Amino acid sequence: MTDKNTVIIIGAGLAGLFTALKLAPLNVKVISSKSLGSGTSSQWAQAGIAAAVGQNDSANLHKHDTISVGAGIVDEYAAGIMVEAGPNRINDLINLGVPFDKESNNKLLLKKEAAHGINRIVSVNGDMTGKAIMKTLSETVKKSNHIDVIENFNAVELLKDQDGIFGVVIQSNLDNKKEQRLYSRNIIIATGGIGQLYEVTTNAIEAKGDGIAIAARIGADLSDLEFVQFHPTAFNIGIDPAPLATEALRGDGAKIINENEERFLLRSHPEAELAPRDIVARAIYNEIKSGHKVFLDCRGVLGKSMKETFPTVYNFCKKNNIDPEKKPIPIAPAAHYHMGGITTDANGKTNIAGLWACGETASTGVHGANRLASNSLLEAIVFASIIAKNIKSLPNKNLIIKNNKFSQSNVVEINSKDLKILKSIMTNKVGVERNGKELNEAFNDVSILNQKYKKINQINNTIITSLLIIKSAINRKEHRGSHYRSDFPETNSLLKNRSKITIKDIT
Repeated sequence: MTDKNTVIIIGAGLAGLFTALKLAPLNVKVISSKSLGSGTSSQWAQAGIAAAVGQNDSANLHKHDTISVGAGIVDEYAAGIMVEAGPNRINDLINLGVPFDKESNNKLLLKKEAAHGINRIVSVNGDMTGKAIMKTLSETVKKSNHIDVIENFNAVELLKDQDGIFGVVIQSNLDNKKEQRLYSRNIIIATGGIGQLYEVTTNAIEAKGDGIAIAARIGADLSDLEFVQFHPTAFNIGIDPAPLATEALRGDGAKIINENEERFLLRSHPEAELAPRDIVARAIYNEIKSGHKVFLDCRGVLGKSMKETFPTVYNFCKKNNIDPEKKPIPIAPAAHYHMGGITTDANGKTNIAGLWACGETASTGVHGANRLASNSLLEAIVFASIIAKNIKSLPNKNLIIKNNKFSQSNVVEINSKDLKILKSIMTNKVGVERNGKELNEAFNDVSILNQKYKKINQINNTIITSLLIIKSAINRKEHRGSHYRSDFPETNSLLKNRSKITIKDIT
């Protein structure tokens, strides 16, 4: 048995690694589904981190924008904590060596994104923020004696007794699904998002929402699972994960057009390209659905400077024979960010003693029904620091398990054929636009998939998470933020609260 001071973190993206570093000098085990620093969604985050670090900015202004976009259900207390702590967490990253872009006077270069009232996005090389941060954190973690990284393993089951969490079962990706059990009274889930439940996504291949399911299966409360944000401008060129054409491009003047060069977004919102993401995504979705092709137009000055200002997007263009100076980029909405997840309080605690959640897999309430651009990385580092501080303040005592006899489930990975079926169901019936008839059909279809596994005494976490998302979408009979019901296209003031769901609601 390990002692209380060994903390287990499931996930090696920004939330997981930042928490691990903040937990020093406690011993930490980080479970990474790949080799450290490779393939996480954090690594592909392009635009940057929103923080009130500018001379004319303030935490109150940042909070106002966050609440405005969140469509009425933002947890204002949690959002206040996040925006207040933002500048200090940016300084933490700078002190770790993250090379944020600066102006000639050595001040941070601040960019603007959709629905922000002021320039407040800090970035690296325009569109390489996530890659630069993860490179810095990974290198720091490798040098940190208090952190042990267990690579190429997935968490498949959490272990709980009458005193709360006490361990996790992990399964190898390489060695014939070999399993290990790790023990701790403090486990942090930081497994990222659910984008790979959809056919087009910007998320890493591993982002199937398994963290939500393993928590749900031991009784964790979940919130806001219906709110899935689709990024409006992913490259529509048949690559999985879909490369992202960062929102910062639109902040710098890129326009969205159809094949007739019409800026059709002007029909949906006066801010057009800089409208909130759900509005932009839905307009593009309907334009494509009606038979049009949609493009991001960076031609001219922006396209000419893109090699220096947005090198990631530029390189994707060149690799796919697109000259952004002369040719618009084919785009489509892609599953990008999940506002819902495992319910936590403002300290990152779940309702299960010793179980914490951080980053995209958590639901702190700061995003409400629609995440403000570039608040995701901010949320991860702010609550990572809070969780670490809370765990370090706990009394030191040995881990004692009163009853170590426990039954272990037969958890298996979803096979490729079933995953393809699931992705089709989620995309066509639980996507950008939804309606009650198709949502109920989706629930029945995915339940059939679930029964297939249950009949042979198997559990699949990906399917369980999908059912929870669908049920949450069925329950919210209104349009709010990223959740659009064509059969209930208006916002209902009686539903102005965060949703709650548990595993019992789908069994």
